[in-house]
Amino acid sequence: MRAKILTFSFLLLNFASGQDATEKPKDLIKLCEVCTCSEIPEIDGTDLVFNIQCSELDRIENVPDLHKVEWPENPNGLKISAAFEGLGLSTLSKLPPNTQVVTLRFSNNAIKTYWPDPFSDVPNLKKLSFAQNDITEITPDLFTKIHALEDLDLSYNKLADFNSMDFKSLNHVRRLNLQSNQLKKIPVRALQPMTALEDLDLGKNGIFDVLLQRVDGDTMKGLKRLNLNGNRIRAVMKDSFPANNSIELLDMSNNIIEIIEPEAFATCTSLRELNLAQNNITFTFALPPTLQIAMLKLNTLYHWPTFPAGITYIDLSYNRLSELYDEIEARFDNLEVLNIAGNQINDLAIEKKLPKLFSLDISYNLFTKVPKSLSSQNFPNLEELRLDGNPMEFIYFKNIIAVKRLYVNELSKLVVVDDKAFSNVVGRGLDGADENCFSLFLSNCPHLSQIRDGAFDATSLCMLDLSKNNLTHLSKNLLDWSSVGEGVDLQHNPWHCNCDLQWLLDELLPQMYAEHSRLLAELRCGAPRAIEGLRLVHWYNWTEQAFCGDNYLQSGPHGTYMLQPSTDQGVPTISRLGIILGCCVIVALLIAIALSVYLVKSRKRYLVRQAALKRKRQSAYDERNGNGKEQFSALNKA
Repeated sequence: MRAKILTFSFLLLNFASGQDATEKPKDLIKLCEVCTCSEIPEIDGTDLVFNIQCSELDRIENVPDLHKVEWPENPNGLKISAAFEGLGLSTLSKLPPNTQVVTLRFSNNAIKTYWPDPFSDVPNLKKLSFAQNDITEITPDLFTKIHALEDLDLSYNKLADFNSMDFKSLNHVRRLNLQSNQLKKIPVRALQPMTALEDLDLGKNGIFDVLLQRVDGDTMKGLKRLNLNGNRIRAVMKDSFPANNSIELLDMSNNIIEIIEPEAFATCTSLRELNLAQNNITFTFALPPTLQIAMLKLNTLYHWPTFPAGITYIDLSYNRLSELYDEIEARFDNLEVLNIAGNQINDLAIEKKLPKLFSLDISYNLFTKVPKSLSSQNFPNLEELRLDGNPMEFIYFKNIIAVKRLYVNELSKLVVVDDKAFSNVVGRGLDGADENCFSLFLSNCPHLSQIRDGAFDATSLCMLDLSKNNLTHLSKNLLDWSSVGEGVDLQHNPWHCNCDLQWLLDELLPQMYAEHSRLLAELRCGAPRAIEGLRLVHWYNWTEQAFCGDNYLQSGPHGTYMLQPSTDQGVPTISRLGIILGCCVIVALLIAIALSVYLVKSRKRYLVRQAALKRKRQSAYDERNGNGKEQFSALNKA
């Protein structure tokens, strides 16, 4: 492949040498006539940049000939950012000279080959992207004379290997993205010239080992962010990372890691965030003392690792933990988020205060009741508490606890919410807010059919979600519905729309319609059968007691029914549909009567004609077989 590229380069050079150096290219493509040009702020918002956006929507003829483009006039001397994306480019031409170009993007094309030194005339280029192309190999002449380059994106190509000279001119690159290529190992030798490299993304390749400590020199010593997620790494060894490295963020999630040696991260003396989610880790290992964020979800850990004192975020969800951490060894004074959902824990025996914890998730464990340790004494700054998916048959908070959001969804064994269930839950108002309320999410409980009146005594709710349960009735006295400012979600329940639920139409429905109409889309009646499936918003603004009336009028081909309101004098109002149906019935009766009369008269005429025909036939027979006069005389005597 390299030979083909060099041959192609040689032919191009020979062709160029045969031309007059002073000859100007013909039919130049004026970018601002075929692309979108505008002056926009830079990412940091400090200065303006002249932005050129060329995409598949633009009308560019001979677009592969990028050497024929004419840079637009830039009288203000702004930095130029140009994008040639989705144009179907297969070969990258040499761009015309311009010292103000700082960003070039060739994403989402089909680039396979390129001219020699395509960027030599844009020496101040800082950001370059070849994402989503078909590049299979890099040669040293691709990045020559762009020593100022800081950000290089080669993601989503077909690169399998690099030569040690491929990046020889890139001494100032800080960010390199090689995600989603075909690499089998970390190209350490090729990265040696990148002495300023801080962010390296090698995710979603086929890398199977990490042995960076065995590499000579200071390669990757200044690296701060290393992404190795989505590879085939099976083990993390003690010589995986360079000695005294500067890595602060390490992502090794979604690999097949089974073994982590006890001192694997001993050289990571600056590590603050470690992501090892979605692996096969079973045994614990030592964590660096500087670690603040540890993501270990979706593994097979049976025991708690020993976390450093500065840890602020722990995600151990969906492992195989059966008990809580050892409070004697744990130092969680700085812990802010703890997620242990999806384990096999059945007791939360916490005695030591967690002063900074604001999010606790113990969902989908084996808790059969609300743990007694859930109190404001143990969790003085708790804001979010999740108890979803536990096998609880009843809910009761024994101690007072203040939260902003409480989640008790998907409790498959919950049938009734008893009196005083949430009485000890108090709200934690927003900063500077006087009102202390909390949002309650009690949804997706398939057997929950009753909430007793005192369940929310002494509570103040900001929002209440009771959707997707099995509720048929709801008491007006359950709480002060007008104070639930962020809405009440009652959708997807089999509500029995009778007189007991009339208050919902009169009071709650107008409030919801005005402020939270989206929560009325699937609020429907489940009974009685006459109005099953009808949305409650159908009765919005009715002045009558719709659920307390007895008049139902069938309408529609599927047997659905609609209630008809009455007038103020108590006389039922005759609807237009009722008049039409009445007229149809009268017409049908008249037609039936007329048809009956016609049939009776037709029957009589038929019988008369048959009798006359019979007498005529008898007379003819008598004339043939005897004396007609004697027979008539005998007939007259008789």
